[in-house]
Parts: sequence; structure tokens; C-alpha cells
Amino acid sequence: MYAALNKNEELIYAIEVKTIEEFHCAKCFEPVKLIQKNNTAYFQHLTKKFNEINERDIHKQGKDILVDNFTKLGYDNIKEEQFLTDIKQKPDVLLTDNLVLEYQCAIIDIQKLVKRVEGYQKLQLKNVWILGGDYLSEKILKKHLKFLSYDSNWGFYLIMLDAEKKMYHLFYQVRFLGLFNKITYNKKSFCTDDIDELFKFKSEFKSYPLIKVDHYQIKRIRNLHGVKVDKLKEKFFNRSGQTVEEFLTNKSVNYQKPIYNNHYWRIICGELPRYLEQPFLYKKRES
Repeated sequence: MYAALNKNEELIYAIEVKTIEEFHCAKCFEPVKLIQKNNTAYFQHLTKKFNEINERDIHKQGKDILVDNFTKLGYDNIKEEQFLTDIKQKPDVLLTDNLVLEYQCAIIDIQKLVKRVEGYQKLQLKNVWILGGDYLSEKILKKHLKFLSYDSNWGFYLIMLDAEKKMYHLFYQVRFLGLFNKITYNKKSFCTDDIDELFKFKSEFKSYPLIKVDHYQIKRIRNLHGVKVDKLKEKFFNRSGQTVEEFLTNKSVNYQKPIYNNHYWRIICGELPRYLEQPFLYKKRES
């Protein structure tokens, strides 16, 4: 659950909570607790059974919206949770013989996600994943990056569906900015009744100016230490005759593709790029 009521009966998002207080579910008004871990935040009912029921309700609402919306778009013979024998998977919505929709509400680890996507790829099924439930957020966080896809009209993007508010949120032209891979993006929202407008939408691609490295980023790098960081800094100095901080001072950098696991300053100082696991952007490389 991504939002709840605070003591003043104001709706507040879990990621925006600054102080711990009592919270209540906006739907049933039962008490909920705030869960914060691994750069994620959400509210949870005090009983596991209630949480499971609530998650199933939200998931069902989302699937119903998707079936209704894509029926209006002209798809017929839509199937829900049809078991695919060859890969032993049940997609949320099977639109055609080669297109499935997944409405992902519960947190899923990357290994399980990759396995499911590879199963669809094995059957040559295009799979589109739309985020809801515990993944709903006003902004893109690191936990969302594994779901990024690419489209010629939107660039790197992902879609969220708020089933309760009946709204789609398109995050598009997702990019990394600066030396520490700050996530930047554009966002546009659509009512679920206007799903045709969502797929007609074409973003305007602009040329962004170079961003000058500021004093704060240099200070942050100077304070970074550890075996790998110190080795990188030493290797860079031995090769170039200047420190990493001297090299980066007053340097200007471009926006970067949101595909790297290591920070951009490390890459431009000679570290090999390490790529995020993003199964929608490329198929698993053969070993």
C-alpha cells in the first residue's frame, strides 16, 4: 500500500513520510504500519491475511481495468491467467497469440523477473509489464529501473496503473544525470478511459545542454573511500598524473542512458561499465 491517512486524515505517500506517527488505511480505516527498507517505503496492515486480501483486490481491480481498456482498443478473445504449459506460467492477461500483459503489484526480485520474462521470450511472446500496488510511486526509484523498456516515441519508459484512482502514469525519457546517476524523467498521466490517448502520445525529444560538475559532487567523491574506490583513484593518478577530483573539477557531462549500475564518475575515470539487469531492454547474453 503506497499511501495512507495520517492523524489529520490527510492522504500521505509512504515515500514522503518524515516522522513516525499513527497511520490508517484510506479504504477501511484500519491501522497500518510504515515499512521502510532498501530505498523502498510502503504501508502494511497489521495482519498478514488482510494484506494478502487487499493486494488481491487491487490486483483484480487492475486486471479488470486492463481487460476493459484493451477490449475498447479492439482486442477480442482476451484471456486472463491462462496457463502456458510449455513455460508453466500464467500471464495476467493474454491479448493475442503473441502479446501478454502483466500487472505487477507485489515486490518481485530480479531473478524471478528475469526468469518470467525469459519464459515469454522463449515462446516469442511480447510482454508488457504495468506497475501497481507496492510499486506505485510519484517518482521513479531504483527499484523501478529493472522494469524499464524502450520505445521510439517515449525513449526509456515505464507505465504505472493506479487501479483505485483509475489513472495511468507514463514516465518517459528516463535518463541518468550527473556523476552519481540521478534519475530524471518526464511524466504524463491519463485517465483509464483515455487509454487510446496514452498510446497515441508522442514525446518531443530535445537536445539537453551539458551539465557542469558542481563543488558538492567533487566533495562527495573526495570523501568516498574503500578498497575498490581507492584502487580506482590510485590507478587513475598513476595513469594521468592528476587526481580524480582535479580531473572532474569544472568538467561538463551529458545525460546518460539509465542502464548502468556503477556511477558515471567511475566510468569516465576508467572503470568498466557494469550494467543493470533489465530484461525488457535486451535478451540474456549467451555465455
